[in-house]
Amino acid sequence: AVAAVAARQGVTISLPSTGGTGGGGVVDSAALGEFAEQVTGKAGVLAATARTILAQLGLDAPVQAALDETDSDNQLYELVSRELGSDWPRQVAPSFDAERVVQLDDRWASAREDLTRVALGEIDAADLDVTGAGEAVAAQAEFFGLKDLAAQARDTSALEYADDVAVVTGGSPNSIAAAVVEKLLAGGATVVATTSSLNHARLEFYKDLYARSARGTAALWVVPANLSSYSDLDAIVEWVGSEQTATVNGASKLIKPALVPTLLFPFAAPRVSGSMADAGPQAETQMRLLLWSVERLIAGLAPLGADTHIGHRLHVVIPGSPNRGRFGGDGAYGESKAALDAVVTRWHAEQGAWGGNTSLVHAHIGWVRGTGLMGGNDPLVAAAEEAGVETYSTEEIAEKLVSQVSESARAEAATSPITVDFTGGLGESDINLAEMARALEQAPAEVAEKPRTIAALPTPYRPVIQTTPDFQGQVTQSLEEMVVIVGAGELGPLGSARTRFDAELSGSLSAAGVIELAWTMGLIHWDEDPKPGWYDASDDAVAEEDIFDRFHDEVMGRIGVRKYNDMPEYGMFDNFAPELTTVYLDHDLTFSVGSRDEAQTFVSSEPELTVASYDAAAEEWKVTRKAGSAIRVPRRMAMTRFVGGQVPQDFDPAVWGIPADMIDNLDTVALWNIVCTVDAFLSAGFTPAELLASVHPARVSSTQGTGMGGMESLRGIYVDRILAEPRANDVLQEALPNVVAAHVMQSYVGGYGQMIHPVAACATAAVSVEEALDKIRVGKSDFVVSGGFDALSVEGITGFGDMAATADSAGMEAQGIEHKFFSRANDRRRAGFIESEGGGTILLARASLAADMGLPVLGVIGFAESFADGAHTSIPAPGLGALGAARDGVDSRLSVALREVGVVADEISILSKHDTSTNANDPNESDLHERIAAAIGRTSGNPLYVISQKTLTGHAKGGAAAFQLIGLTQVLRSGQVPANRSLDCVDPVLSQHEHLVWLRKPLDLFSQAPKAGLVTSLGFGHVSAMVAVVHPDAFHEAVRVERGAEAADAWREAAVAREEAGLRRIVAGMHGGVLYE
Repeated sequence: AVAAVAARQGVTISLPSTGGTGGGGVVDSAALGEFAEQVTGKAGVLAATARTILAQLGLDAPVQAALDETDSDNQLYELVSRELGSDWPRQVAPSFDAERVVQLDDRWASAREDLTRVALGEIDAADLDVTGAGEAVAAQAEFFGLKDLAAQARDTSALEYADDVAVVTGGSPNSIAAAVVEKLLAGGATVVATTSSLNHARLEFYKDLYARSARGTAALWVVPANLSSYSDLDAIVEWVGSEQTATVNGASKLIKPALVPTLLFPFAAPRVSGSMADAGPQAETQMRLLLWSVERLIAGLAPLGADTHIGHRLHVVIPGSPNRGRFGGDGAYGESKAALDAVVTRWHAEQGAWGGNTSLVHAHIGWVRGTGLMGGNDPLVAAAEEAGVETYSTEEIAEKLVSQVSESARAEAATSPITVDFTGGLGESDINLAEMARALEQAPAEVAEKPRTIAALPTPYRPVIQTTPDFQGQVTQSLEEMVVIVGAGELGPLGSARTRFDAELSGSLSAAGVIELAWTMGLIHWDEDPKPGWYDASDDAVAEEDIFDRFHDEVMGRIGVRKYNDMPEYGMFDNFAPELTTVYLDHDLTFSVGSRDEAQTFVSSEPELTVASYDAAAEEWKVTRKAGSAIRVPRRMAMTRFVGGQVPQDFDPAVWGIPADMIDNLDTVALWNIVCTVDAFLSAGFTPAELLASVHPARVSSTQGTGMGGMESLRGIYVDRILAEPRANDVLQEALPNVVAAHVMQSYVGGYGQMIHPVAACATAAVSVEEALDKIRVGKSDFVVSGGFDALSVEGITGFGDMAATADSAGMEAQGIEHKFFSRANDRRRAGFIESEGGGTILLARASLAADMGLPVLGVIGFAESFADGAHTSIPAPGLGALGAARDGVDSRLSVALREVGVVADEISILSKHDTSTNANDPNESDLHERIAAAIGRTSGNPLYVISQKTLTGHAKGGAAAFQLIGLTQVLRSGQVPANRSLDCVDPVLSQHEHLVWLRKPLDLFSQAPKAGLVTSLGFGHVSAMVAVVHPDAFHEAVRVERGAEAADAWREAAVAREEAGLRRIVAGMHGGVLYE
């Protein structure tokens, strides 16, 4: 029997002969070992059988291997903690990262904004210095009649520190070092400023410091570093002296040249405390920063440039002090300052090591008010000065310190270190801070009466107080030809148009904005029982005056560009998306199916590796996939793009009154469209029923479009089908792009007119407005519902990421950029667009209809056209096709159309640019507008204020231009121009565009009311659309010309009343009233 089994396995076995060793056959040991392995080995028959049995018993769970294994040496940690303190690892943890360094060198750009603020009276011309800012700044100064500033801008004479590279440490707000940085920048220096923390708030501080101080070609490098870390000190030295490059679009780009430092101000200092009895870890940490880091930085930077610049010396201003422990309670401060005397002495003894490459000024600094070190003693300043001690502001002491980097001071210090006394008599004074503090405490203090306040109810949104630009006698277009915007509704990452503009101007939300958004998210709801009022999600009453304080931060965290919330409809959770990957079976896999026919479907799909059989005992069909078969196994993969602009978290269309059956059956994009259209009508103070009472339904049309269609429904068609997941019977219709618009016309508006639905990628909403304008102009319609919408999807997010069109989220995080500032148009550190979702409805009407019905007019469509670009072959690359708008210059279609509504080239004030934050788009689009401005005759130096709205909303694709157009009407009516809050430093490639002004803070143009603005919207496939929006007073003037002043005033009164009623209707809807009907 054994021989038979062996034979079947290909092994020969012979029985030993009688007599043991004599002459018989032997076992082939190698073959026997192979056979044993097949039977009992790890992959043998018995092991496989055992695994199968365990699997059937549910006992085969694999042992989970630890993914993050740490092998900490507890004894070593305890020793270090005892000697250096338990906080020592954090204190010395490196924080330098070259990716997080920020360069600021765009004074040429910020100076343009400053000139406008001078012209508006916000800044006194005497307080502004634009020396060396360039010809474009000079031209703008001349345009505003600021001849002295124009001369300054053209002054390119060398500034005092233009050839210097200064390294300054400790430049926190209100510090001596920050004041030193200001002085150096004013002298044209390149400054490397280290900071222990480089968050957004700290960067804002440095941006402001640079903008108000820099002259000429001054540049500021802001470097995050922990100067208590020797690793960081060495890394800074390496970074300063090395060239930094990056690969952009396949080419190497110089990010930073190798720098040769000429000046060093090592002023970093911690807060100090403790007596000699506290000598130990805390004191050692203080010494590390105050002394040893100074020594290491001097020694490290000194050799840089010594081999390439003959006679080069690093000139160091050392922050000394008269304090040798006389005040007490200041930790190791006195000892560290005393030790700096030794540093100066060592200069002579260590010439070969570092002294020969340096020159030293030891500045003994006295009492400086308002700093982190001495600010706590500010209440004692008056007493100190009475005792004869002179105190200094940070600006005053900085002036003295910077005086020690003059050519004469450097020459003198090269022969021997200089010691200077800036103590103001503090060193010789016998003042006792402790006694002075006690005296101050004992003195009677004046008690100011606290103001009496009461909680106030939040102010709801109100109609804008409208600007009044002059159109008198300038409008020639008839009311029959004029097309106006009579309503607008929006839903995007910031919610409605009201809440978006709220956040756009302030960076936050008003109480009205918080209430509206909290209502749409289900955080609060209005109820009549047990008593009328607001209730939270737990049905607990919330006083209206408390809603802002209670919900503001939560609402802000749920809106805008942010880390993606879960998208269960796409299977995405925690930014991990499902993926099917192919694996190959290492053994046969058998499973049961319901019938012979079903079994046959599996066999047919892969007949070579699949068999089916009927199990009579179990009375069921079984299918076996043989070993080697490929199967798809689900796994979850991390998304490379995990930040974007989603509609507000938990936004619920039901609060707008949309029935549950529609919410269950319509695609999400269609539901958003209904919400926006209801908002557009009601906020303008009229309803579809009222419209259709004045206009035949056949004259009411739709041109709404979408760039990508109903993505959720498309997923149902393609993904759910192949996965055999449940899907609605009518999912196909919901995926059709035109159905997004059809639901609005069918269930709400009721128009019978044309249904033209453009698909123009990211330019869809602008092309929709163009189509609407054409429909009215050719006489087919009197009223058109236009706009565009798109949603996010895992497929879209992944696809744009694969194209490298969107910014890599991890890469942006690595640069220390906060999520909400990832979209950063025109900035040096832009890295691609940030995808978002949403869109808007824009109601367009023939002007005569608007006048007849007394409809509010948000703006006049002065021009709307789209263009192709046949010169390019890359589908996503931006083109210049929209230059066609300016063909024939002052007689172009754009110029002629605008003149008919009272606007000439110099009266276009606002550019709402596509500005996607890609490396290609932003310069291309800037060039487009600069060429158009020149072609149509815009005066040199006349500024165009750039709005980069996607820095707030992200890029909503087909809905993007709806946000832009609605936003532009708000800007024109209010005179308030939003800023680009993501803008740190304008890319120098944009400096050639002389008319463009990039705003860092909102601009109030109410006193110089803008008459018109341009929107550009660029889509994949080279769709370039341009829309000119003109102030609604152009419509008022057209009414006055055709119907008289009395009719024009009557229209205005009726329109204001409608808007007021419309906003009341929205509030009433939040209080339980009917909105959608």
